[in-house]
Amino acid sequence: MLVAALGLGIWSQANKHESNVNVDTPVANANIGTTNAATTYLYPGQDGKTALELLKGAYPSTVTKSSGSLGEQVMSINGKEAGSNEFWEFLVNGTAATVGASTYVTKSTDMIEWKLTSF
Repeated sequence: MLVAALGLGIWSQANKHESNVNVDTPVANANIGTTNAATTYLYPGQDGKTALELLKGAYPSTVTKSSGSLGEQVMSINGKEAGSNEFWEFLVNGTAATVGASTYVTKSTDMIEWKLTSF
């Protein structure tokens, strides 16, 4: 009984976060969501696939450009371009990534986030 109650509590906490996500396009068996008026894109990682590979699979119109040692820089996602004082920030599990999305190989336990950020 205690285990069931604990499991329900964990499930409800996990789904509280999910309630703010609008489901768009599925990637394999995962859901991609957008929040904050389509300026943030969230999706779970998949073992062996890069963050950029998954993003482009969900949003084939994603536009990138070569950015030296970081690989490809995302310029536009789903038609939403970064403005002159903005960039698409790449986060893994809520933390800014230290490598480029084209080189970051995701794990199924990762949550990948792209956030339109001003500077």
